[in-house]
Amino acid sequence: MHRFSKAILMIAAVLFLFGIAPVNAQTSPATSASAASTSESDSKAQASLDELISILENNETRARLIETLKAAAYQPQANGSESEAEQTLGGIALDAREVEQTLPAQIANVVRGFIGNVSETGTEVLTSLRSSGSILSGATSLDLPAIFEAILPVGLVAIVVFAILLLGRLVKAPIFRKLAQTSINASPLSKLMLLIVSGLIDAVSILLAWAGGIVAASIFSNGQPGFNQQLFLNAFLVIEMVKVALASFVSPNYPALRLTPFSNRQASYWYFWLSRFISILGYTFLFVAPVIRTASSVQAADATRFVVVIFSVLLAIGLILKNRGTVRERLKRAKKQGDTSVSAQINAFLGQIWWIVAIGFVLAAFIVWLRSPDQGMSFLAAGTLKTIAAMAIGGLIVSILSRWIARGIPIPQSTKEKLPLLEKRINSFIPNVLTVIRIFVVIAVLAYVLEAWSIASYSTWLSSSVGQSFVGGLIGAGIILFVGVAIYIAVSSWIEYRLNPNYGTIPTARERTLLSLFRNAFTIAMVVIVSMLVLSQLGIDIAPLLAGAGVVGLAIGFGAQKFVQDIITGAFIQIQNAMNEGDIVEVNGVSGTVEQLTVRSVGIRTVDGTWCLIPFSSVDQVSNFSKDFAYYVADIGVAYRENLEDVEQMMVDAFAELKTTSVAENLIGEMDMWGVQELGDSAVVMRGRVMTKPGTQWGIGRAYRGIIKRMADERGIEIPFPHMTVWFGEDRKGNAPPIRMAGEIEAPGEAPRIEAEPSPGERSAEAGEPGSERHSDYGTTDANGKHIPPGESDIDASGDGRG
Repeated sequence: MHRFSKAILMIAAVLFLFGIAPVNAQTSPATSASAASTSESDSKAQASLDELISILENNETRARLIETLKAAAYQPQANGSESEAEQTLGGIALDAREVEQTLPAQIANVVRGFIGNVSETGTEVLTSLRSSGSILSGATSLDLPAIFEAILPVGLVAIVVFAILLLGRLVKAPIFRKLAQTSINASPLSKLMLLIVSGLIDAVSILLAWAGGIVAASIFSNGQPGFNQQLFLNAFLVIEMVKVALASFVSPNYPALRLTPFSNRQASYWYFWLSRFISILGYTFLFVAPVIRTASSVQAADATRFVVVIFSVLLAIGLILKNRGTVRERLKRAKKQGDTSVSAQINAFLGQIWWIVAIGFVLAAFIVWLRSPDQGMSFLAAGTLKTIAAMAIGGLIVSILSRWIARGIPIPQSTKEKLPLLEKRINSFIPNVLTVIRIFVVIAVLAYVLEAWSIASYSTWLSSSVGQSFVGGLIGAGIILFVGVAIYIAVSSWIEYRLNPNYGTIPTARERTLLSLFRNAFTIAMVVIVSMLVLSQLGIDIAPLLAGAGVVGLAIGFGAQKFVQDIITGAFIQIQNAMNEGDIVEVNGVSGTVEQLTVRSVGIRTVDGTWCLIPFSSVDQVSNFSKDFAYYVADIGVAYRENLEDVEQMMVDAFAELKTTSVAENLIGEMDMWGVQELGDSAVVMRGRVMTKPGTQWGIGRAYRGIIKRMADERGIEIPFPHMTVWFGEDRKGNAPPIRMAGEIEAPGEAPRIEAEPSPGERSAEAGEPGSERHSDYGTTDANGKHIPPGESDIDASGDGRG
């Protein structure tokens, strides 16, 4: 009462300062007698009073008003005019936002206000606890016979309602088992829909039980349910619907429908206790207390509520302490398993303090109920329900997204055959996208919870121009990122399809090279363009960035001239189609197959497996052995004593036999005999030439030289080779010492027998197969069908490096 009087006096003083006090005695009788003027003054006073109440309800404006009153108390009056000073003060107080304060003053006001609120709250809590004895004294006024008489008609209705509810559970059981069986292999969205269907079935069964109770109550009351019966039915409907929402969240009986990360034991345990709390408090406040209030007294109803609340608080604290270690270990499990993510660290920290926060919340709810059983409890209940709903919906969304991340997005087998990398490419983006969505969901849940408890008003900020601009920028940036990723996936998939030899036309080497280069250039361009557009959507001026990028690019161009030369030279090489991936080339003395071709370098794999990277700026000459066709140039050296016509005939016959081997498919034309190419130091060189498919000339040369060697041995044509003369020395008389040879001692008069080595042709004949077929394609292609690049001996085997 004292506090209320003090508030009235303060409001009266402020009203006097604002000029909305009663009219003073100097007002003329005519004016004061006018009914219209009086009505207008009252309406203005009421409007000012409403504005004052709104100022006092806000901590910030109330603190500014107090500071304004203190400052005005020490201001000197101008020209002795008291009314003018009061008028100025009123204008300053009404527009508290115009009061300028320093940062230390604002911090001091906030701290003072917080300490004042804590002190006031503590005082009121102590007062409420002292008055709890008087609340309990109301239990003596309980009229048990009257209460039983009021509840007795409700008991019959309750029996009917719970009987129908039990019957509904029996009917629902097979339906729920079918839904659970269906959801085992269902997608997250399908499982969510099945969970919603199960919740609707539960709600329908409760509505049927509630309707059955109304029918029963109407029959028992001869036409219309009694007041207490309707109280029970309303309480039953509200409580059971809340239980349906809780059951949908934890799914205690059907784990297959559960979307939350609860084990079966945890789900059943917490559903049991939470449903008991809901039933105890719900039926007490919605049914029992109103019946006692009507049948007995208000004091008895208050005492009943107080006892039930005390029992619930003690039970809740005991339940929290009992599960303190279990929940702590559950929250710290991820960190103990080696997870170093931010969420694992936060969960581990919450595991240490969760029970303190939970007990604090229970005690805070009890204190709020003591201070303000109606408004305070309504605010607390609304904030709690909003928090639980937001966390449930957010957890459900995060759970569904987590399952999507784990499962990925499957691609049909037909599409996977055409685009083998599409599934991998899409699923490489999905985890990052869904992680960003999860972060936004968590932020939205936190913002909604803070607004539900009136800690921050994000809806007001979102309705402002700054909030709308920020949110619009985020949405625009998200759309740009989505479109950019979609375009990148589409273009990359098209390139992949064109490079797939199993579908459409087989790409040429030039197409493979150009498509690979286009994909690299397109990726770089997309990254730059999308980045610039995203920064622009977020409100960042990209003009300075573009200007800075131009300056940096110019500086890099001067500092990296070699790099620029690589790119320019590579571009011209590609324009002139000098080489492509898969070609056999010789670049800067390195011969091999082109495996990688970028805008600034070429990667070559030599015949011995060495991979060489050659920048284009160092390329002076490119020799491509895979263009259109090739020639094998056969230079055959024979002794000077041989008949050249016989040698020429041998070369022609060898080519005729070559056409019957496995490399014949690589021959394009007939052999051209050119005749004598060189009169060397120890041999006469005969030259011939044959056109072949590109990249096969070295295998054909190996096969042809093998046939020439066999025919030369068969026809007695000597192929010269270097000779060595061995000198054993001699004595003064010119006699050479005897040659000592270790070997089998032959019979006297017999010359040593020397077994002639069979010729290659004879060995092939003995083996039962042509000698030309022993070596397959003679190193033309490898096991994968790719052309084998030449070695140094292949290139230098004959004149002009073409053999």
